[in-house]
Amino acid sequence: MTSAAGCAGQDDRTASSEPDYVRSLISQTNGLYYHPFLREERGGPEAQSYALRALAETGAKPKVTVAARTAAALRSDALKSSALWGRYWLVPLRDAGAPGVLGRDDARAVEKLRSGKGWYEDPALDDGSDDGRLSATWAALEVEAATGSLDAVPAAGRAATVRWLGRLAHGDVPLEKAAVLARCLRLLGEPVPASLTAATAPDVSGFTERPEAERATLLEETYDYVLLQESAGRAPRVDRATWQQVLNHDVTALDHEQLYDLVHILRATGSPARSFSSVARRLEGDRLPDGTMRDPSSYLGTPDASLLVQRLRDLAGWPVRDERLLAAVEKQAGAPDAPRDGATRLTVAALEHTAGGRDLTAPQKALCQDPSTVPATVTSDNVRDWQRAVWDCADAGVPVPAPAVTRWDLDGLEGAQAAATLVVGLHQSGHEDRAPGWLTADRLEKWATDPGPRANVYDRALIVRAYLLLGGHADESAVGRLAALVAAHRGCPGLPGLYRPDDEPGCDLKTTWAVWELDKALDGKLGALPSPGRPRD
Repeated sequence: MTSAAGCAGQDDRTASSEPDYVRSLISQTNGLYYHPFLREERGGPEAQSYALRALAETGAKPKVTVAARTAAALRSDALKSSALWGRYWLVPLRDAGAPGVLGRDDARAVEKLRSGKGWYEDPALDDGSDDGRLSATWAALEVEAATGSLDAVPAAGRAATVRWLGRLAHGDVPLEKAAVLARCLRLLGEPVPASLTAATAPDVSGFTERPEAERATLLEETYDYVLLQESAGRAPRVDRATWQQVLNHDVTALDHEQLYDLVHILRATGSPARSFSSVARRLEGDRLPDGTMRDPSSYLGTPDASLLVQRLRDLAGWPVRDERLLAAVEKQAGAPDAPRDGATRLTVAALEHTAGGRDLTAPQKALCQDPSTVPATVTSDNVRDWQRAVWDCADAGVPVPAPAVTRWDLDGLEGAQAAATLVVGLHQSGHEDRAPGWLTADRLEKWATDPGPRANVYDRALIVRAYLLLGGHADESAVGRLAALVAAHRGCPGLPGLYRPDDEPGCDLKTTWAVWELDKALDGKLGALPSPGRPRD
């Protein structure tokens, strides 16, 4: 499992007045904020499998309506990972209606992977140990059972598998291995030796005080215990109150595999269906319109997304000091594979400064004077890189020199976008009075009034903001049109206060910043910027 079971009863959120939807953008993987567009990406086959299984455990009957091409892509991704486990992951997708992901041909392909000595071998895993063979055998038997082909397995092969499993069941068998052995024997219709079922449930006393990794291990071990007892036809006995508390507190924090394990534990030990309403809500919220699942545990946060969140916090008047975020970015920056280019290092420095209030080191400050990071001459080609860099320097409290500017044409949208970016960057870096003479409000007025159908919400907001900075004025009708535009692009699933750049469903942090920044300049007339006097989303 990639993230640990949470600590029921504790609240490690930063003391902040920001709404929950902003905190929901914290990556479960690295603790940084991630870009919202990741929520529109489909999870991989393994994540799909556990999410759909967990949803089914709640009593729901999930349906998937993907096109054949998408189903084929999911199947291909699964089989690239593993010929056996990949097919196992596809079972819930097949059950939910995904066309062609699993069939009788798969059962025949799986049977070909049985060795003459009874175990199955997965070419992708390249693990010749008994544990590796047992894992592959479990996956193979699950696939054959799901496709209704287990009864058609040749008697000699079946007998060889039973004999091999029996040999593994002798002696002191660890809980995880005992659970898999018991499940395999159950699938084959064989009795589970009493020696395997003597295990008791793991001791979860003091669960909330235990380290995170230990809590995750306890969840895995308790699931193994339940699987073992179920496979032997016995009723598992666990501390259900503790696990219900974990579910109540951490339903949004667990990854899909952990959530499945937890729901299965509770279902197997008598929790009623009504106990899982929060699970159903969480998983339904993770679904895309075609019924497939997002995978929040795969969303990687980045320094640039985190810095944009800091800027949104600042605009909204929410606290920006954040020790949790500071620790996450420091850990990320210190990783061996962390990017070392100047632009990324500058973003990290700005993020550390805003989150922790710390001064930049001399090498970090030097980045703001380095023309390879902050271009000394701005052109229409590099203006976006320049603006990003000077914005980072401003957030880090480091001044930058005013640039030289090479003139460009404003007759097209691209030229107007570049000009607006320059004006906003000059404002952010404290050089509002250094706009070139050829760049005036009159020259931008056409684009501020009507930038054309190719301009997205970010473009429109940025151009109008630049127009205002140059001394332009937005009359009541213009403000009304802008208000209608941003209102039509407000919100996306789970993120009601952010903004979409276009008609696609995903929200965007940069677009949200541009809309909020423009609303601030217009004294809140767009109704977009959160304020102390406006109820939070």
